[in-house]
Amino acid sequence: MNFKPGDKVRFLNTTGGGIVVKEINAFMVSVAIEDGFEIPTLTAELVAMEPAGKSGDLFLHKNERRDETPVKIEPEPEIIENDRTSRIVQRGAGAAMPSGVYLAWTPQDQQRLLSDKIDVYLVNNTTSDILYSFFLKNAEGNFSGIDYGSVPSESKLVIESIVREDVGMWSNGVIQVIFFADENEKVLMPVSATFRIKGSVFYQEGSYHETRFLANQKAIVYTVCELNRIASTYEQILNEKENREPLPAAAERFRPETAIDQYRTAPNEAEVDLHISALRQDYSNLSPHEILTIQMGFFERLLGSAIAFRYTSVVFIHGIGNGTLKQAIIQRLAEYEDIEFRSASFAKYGNGAIELIIHRNK
Repeated sequence: MNFKPGDKVRFLNTTGGGIVVKEINAFMVSVAIEDGFEIPTLTAELVAMEPAGKSGDLFLHKNERRDETPVKIEPEPEIIENDRTSRIVQRGAGAAMPSGVYLAWTPQDQQRLLSDKIDVYLVNNTTSDILYSFFLKNAEGNFSGIDYGSVPSESKLVIESIVREDVGMWSNGVIQVIFFADENEKVLMPVSATFRIKGSVFYQEGSYHETRFLANQKAIVYTVCELNRIASTYEQILNEKENREPLPAAAERFRPETAIDQYRTAPNEAEVDLHISALRQDYSNLSPHEILTIQMGFFERLLGSAIAFRYTSVVFIHGIGNGTLKQAIIQRLAEYEDIEFRSASFAKYGNGAIELIIHRNK
């Protein structure tokens, strides 16, 4: 059933209901419940209680009036091309971008890359529709919800057009993605990826590169995920759980801890911040030796958890500083034969992080 903003609805699978605020896509709407929160809900899980009418007026500004003249509703196309969404057109030389989801910062004036506004794109270069939520980290260290919705397959969406002075606040945040297609060989796991790009990068012309899925415009591109790296499915996870042998009660306390799962960014991947400010609330009275001891203890604990639960890639953020923590990590990694390391993405971390590649013993 199609729902319109202002329709009063009841939830099928739980108590209560609310009023439809907006349509997210062809199969999902946003429902405002009594306490003011908006809940994205599948239309299949809703029952209409009251057509759009007085309830819809709750969402009009006080100076607006509803036009009571009946309007003929035309059937919507299968994919809505609104003023923010457009199809990807692969242009330019070189290989096409791998199938995946990307963030792109594209100057509107391609002749003067370091002036004028920048369009922030979410690019869905896959054959699935995606649902997304987009957050930015604010000055207080909290995350502000900026946008959510859907992007059809092989399409791009402008999240926002920003002025040059705001690039700093638009270069640190979290993007979450869920994939949907009518027919699936496998069900892809949701993706939650952090992004952090140094503000100075936006003021260097060499940072912008021609991008095929943006019709060869120059842009700074961040890879949210590539589909060939999303290997785990719900079926595989269920199988892994079923195949785990139960531990005897006496040995239960020796089960490896799942601490690494708190830092998971993608299937079998994680990102861990080792800054002392991320590990302790009060550290002003700690000596440099005590700080390093805490950081290395946390590093070893999370690395052990990652190995136990078969993670393949973990990024440890050590910061710039004097290099003491980075060297201590490298020295400790010499004890592991099945772990290689390299500098993490410069665009994302600068020189402040190291990426560990964990090879599984067969």
